[in-house]
Amino acid sequence: MDVKSAFLNGFLQEEVFVEQPKGFVDAHHPNVYRLKKALYGLKQAPRAWYERLTQFLVDNNYTRGSVDKTLFIKRDNDELFIAQIYVDDIVFGSTNNTKVQQFVDVMSLEFEMSLVGELVTS
Repeated sequence: MDVKSAFLNGFLQEEVFVEQPKGFVDAHHPNVYRLKKALYGLKQAPRAWYERLTQFLVDNNYTRGSVDKTLFIKRDNDELFIAQIYVDDIVFGSTNNTKVQQFVDVMSLEFEMSLVGELVTS
């Protein structure tokens, strides 16, 4: 699963200001702007995205790995769901196909996603 425009989904915790690039200054609004959300190229963008995604998954009863902080697990009786995050890609699987579809549905409601396809091992 690929998150479209992942870094634009992050909310900034600290104050970040930007100014318009030279040659593109709007004469009617030549100000410096305070950002509320991350932008691509901003050094805080990957962290802001990951924090937002982590909070979303934890709020939906996923447990973050104790060693690998990009691994999320959800246990339901004998069923297991695992999601591994890598930048803006999520590899996931479950012992129950219904859990997989529920994950796709929940994530697609919150973030703009595209399914890349099934992971094939050789």
